[in-house]
Formats: sequence, C-alpha cells, structure tokens
Amino acid sequence: MKKQTEITVINRTIERAKQELEHMIDLNPQVMLLVDRNGRVVRANRALLELIGLPDFKKILGKGLNDLFPCEDKSFFQSLLSSKGGYDVQEIKVIFGPQIYRIMRFAIVSSDNDVSVIIVNDITSEKEQAFHQEKKFKKEAVQALMGGLMHNVNQPLTVIMVQAQFMQLALEKGLARPEEMKKELQNIMTLTMQIADMLKTVERPKDFVTQPYLNGIDILDIQQSGNETAKTIVTGPASLDVIMLALETHDPGAGMHAMRTSKYAGIIAAHMNLNEKEQNIVKRCAYFHDIGKIGIADKILQKPKALTNAETIAMQAHTEIGYNFLSTFPLLRDEAETAFTHHERCDGKGYPRGLKKKDIPVFSRIVSAADAFDALHFSRSYHPATPADTALAKIEEGSGPQFDPEVVAVLKQNISEMTCAI
Repeated sequence: MKKQTEITVINRTIERAKQELEHMIDLNPQVMLLVDRNGRVVRANRALLELIGLPDFKKILGKGLNDLFPCEDKSFFQSLLSSKGGYDVQEIKVIFGPQIYRIMRFAIVSSDNDVSVIIVNDITSEKEQAFHQEKKFKKEAVQALMGGLMHNVNQPLTVIMVQAQFMQLALEKGLARPEEMKKELQNIMTLTMQIADMLKTVERPKDFVTQPYLNGIDILDIQQSGNETAKTIVTGPASLDVIMLALETHDPGAGMHAMRTSKYAGIIAAHMNLNEKEQNIVKRCAYFHDIGKIGIADKILQKPKALTNAETIAMQAHTEIGYNFLSTFPLLRDEAETAFTHHERCDGKGYPRGLKKKDIPVFSRIVSAADAFDALHFSRSYHPATPADTALAKIEEGSGPQFDPEVVAVLKQNISEMTCAI
C-alpha cells in the first residue's frame, strides 16, 4: 500500500511537471515544440503556427521535423536529435518553396525520457543584416584602399608622365643628350620602383589604419597599415627582385651566386653573434652586393679570359653603380654601403676607396669573404669550380691582407654548415 502511494505521488509529480512544461511552451513567444525520439511533434505553441503559416495544430501534431522544416540536408534533424550532452544548437537554411527560404536556428534540450524540447529562431534578418553590414565594411575598405593608393600613386605617376613627355619631345626635336636622358630614365625607374614597393607593403597589411581626406572621406594610411617587413625581410624591395632577374640574363649564374652568398653571410653573421635584425640585413647586403653589374657590358661580364686594364676599371665601376642605385631606397642604406665596399681589403689595397681593417663596415667584411668563397667554389665564366676545401684554403691565404681574420675563422669553423645550406 505504501509502495503504491509512492508511485502515485511520483506519477502526479511527473504529470504536474509535464503540465507546467506545456504551459510554458504555450506562453513562450519563441517557437517551442516537443518531439518524440523519431522527431515527430507531440506538442507545439502558437508561435510555430505563425512561423510556418498553418491555420491550426492539426496540421502540425504528428508531423516530422523534416515535413515542417524542409531542408536540403535530410539528415540534419536526425543529427540534431542524436546530439550528445543534452543540449545543442545548429543552424540551417529551411526551404519553404521556390526562392523562399529562411535561416533557422534550432536549439534542442534532450531528456532521458522519450521527448525533447526544441526552440526555433528565425535568424534570416539577423544573417541578412550581418551580410549587408559585412558588404558595407568591405565597400568602405575598398574605397579607403583605392583612396590611399591614388593619393600616394598620383604624384609619382604624374612626374613619370611629364618626364616621359619631355624625353619624347627632346627625341623628336633632336635635342636629346645621352647623360640627361640617362638621368631621366634612372629617375623614372626609381619612381616606378617606389610605386611597386608601396603596393608590396599593402599586399599583406599588418593593420587597417585610415586617415581623414577630402569631403569627410577616410583613406588608407599606407605607411601605418603596410607591412614593411614583407618587402625587406628576405631580400628587399620587390622591384629589386626584378632587377636581379634581369642581372641573371645579363650575367648567367649571378642570381644563384647572390642566393648562395646570402646564405653564407647569414650563417657567418649568426655565429659572430649578430642579432636577428643584423643577420637579416647582412643577408640582404649579400643578395644585392653585385646588383651594380647590371650596368656593366655583357662582353666584360661574360669574358672567359683575363680582363684588360681598361676592362678591369670598367668592371670595378659596378660597386659605385650598385651604391648609387640602392641609395635611392631609404631603407637600404646598409645594402648600398655594402655594394660600394665589398671589394675593399683589410690592407687598404682594395677598391673603390682603399679602406683598411675596421674602417670597412662589418657587413661588407662578412659579404667579402662569403662572396669570394662562393666565387671560388662554383664555376663562373672566368674560372672552373673548385672543391670546398680548396676554396677555403684560398680564403685562409687572404686572411689578414684581404679578409677580416675573425670572419675567416668563423667561416672555417662553420664550413660544413655552409656547404650543406646550398
């Protein structure tokens, strides 16, 4: 009798809880429904009728979720009902007819019994608003980007156009002077490269910073938004890579020589305890050290025999050409100085200035040894390749008079790492 009484109390409690749940469902302004384990509706509130446009509950009760909320993924509700943990939220596009759809968010609360509570929210407007907001932001970002580019590009482009027109007039009237034309062309090339570098800085921006412009318009602040590291960390400005490609056709093997020398110089710098920033600088210095050879005649660069005195003087001019060229880039001062001084010798018998020992910049001393080692180790137009130990012996012979002894010692200690790096 006592046991029967307890069962009766439990049943009443369950029934009361069920009634309270049903009452809560009826009063809730959100769409709520009870479904059995097969996904069929056993109870729903009037909000569901309003959502799907049905007149009464007869059209709803006993229906499956796939019938009420048709969607392309037929397994969606099966997955929702089998969610573990008792609670899950998923979103899906519900298709009510041709070109008629809504984005629905379904939240399910499962129980140990045969029924689950599902709460449905129509989030179509929320999604559409987010889409239009994102589209608006993208449009504003494009406008800011284009404004920033036009603001920064217009001036150099105008100068290029004016100079090109003056050059054309001079040619048409027979007034062109080679030296003046050369300067004009160099200026045009410099401006073109500045534009290329500016575009490179915004290719992978580090931030999105705008600045006020005309008529209340904001434009992209390229200097604050651009990624300077992107254009300088490995080699240098993007435009200079084009010059290096041109140098390769001008002096076959020059590109690979530059890459290898850069790797050697980086290894030497690291073992000389230069910091990471200095290591990156010395690698760029090594990569661009011979860029001035773009101004040397092919017949000199590719001559397989010894150069004449006049040809030697012409070849030595590549240091000054490289310096003048790289100096047009404010961020490449060390690279320009190295291009100018990498043929200096510790005994003062180098060129172009006859600097001695520590007067030669440390980056140049590193690049000088790395350059010479690679030139000896690999074949060039003027000599065949030699084994690494033979090339190293030649470098050691020049330690003191030609090369910095400290640099040579580090090179020797790490010769295995250098030869494995290529």
